[in-house]
Amino acid sequence: MKNFFSVDLEDWYQGLGLPVNSWHLYEKRLERGTNALLELLQKHNTRATFFVLGKAMEEHGDLIRTVMAEGHEIGCHSYSHPFLPEINQEEFEKELTVCDRLASKHGVTFKGFRAPYFSVDYRSLWVLDSLKKFNYSYDSSIFPGDTKRTGIADANPNINTLENAIVEIPITKFEVAKFDAGTGGAYFRILPYWYFKQKLKASEKTRPVNFYTHPWELDPSHPYLNNLSKRIQYTHYFDLKSTRDKLDRLLSDFEFTSFADNLNIK
Repeated sequence: MKNFFSVDLEDWYQGLGLPVNSWHLYEKRLERGTNALLELLQKHNTRATFFVLGKAMEEHGDLIRTVMAEGHEIGCHSYSHPFLPEINQEEFEKELTVCDRLASKHGVTFKGFRAPYFSVDYRSLWVLDSLKKFNYSYDSSIFPGDTKRTGIADANPNINTLENAIVEIPITKFEVAKFDAGTGGAYFRILPYWYFKQKLKASEKTRPVNFYTHPWELDPSHPYLNNLSKRIQYTHYFDLKSTRDKLDRLLSDFEFTSFADNLNIK
């Protein structure tokens, strides 16, 4: 297997915990970062899986068609980016139903799911039953460690088949001092590239790396919000200007492909 490259396709304000009914107040900038990502993936002849937020699919149909035309896989990232332990199974399945309806307009049948905030943990394992009910083939929502907000510390870190036949591809985790870090997002921007590369090389010896990023991480000039918690503000905005160059180096140093290609899912 090659390594897994995934994009959580959401606009800059959609993963900050802001009320959905306030999203219309913020500037839509999804195309900027997504187009930058597509250019990098094309440069390195790499196919990726784009886990698309339903709201983004609803508002940016042309962009979704562009992603598909370039050969990338479309997965589901929920409709409104909820923190899953804070909603119930019925609410979650309503989100999946809306996402299915939006995907059908593009001829897409979802095979894979990525939970917002990697928030499938012991409080929300019912999500996996819902995914089976909606005919998903795989999930990539479990962080096999402790992020302080979510994660399953004793989860299997390897690709594994769950009891309900869903294939789980956990995010790759490594330790930094006494903390668990993941392969992407803020961890990628905060850690020096040489150190991150070293950790990926070590992980690659035992299992394929599961890397993730977001389009807004390649749009460093997106608006700055002062009313966020210090933790969210720090992790969201830290060194965004480095992302593009770091991703360029990453795609040169490692081989990646989409989840569907790696798992041979048609």
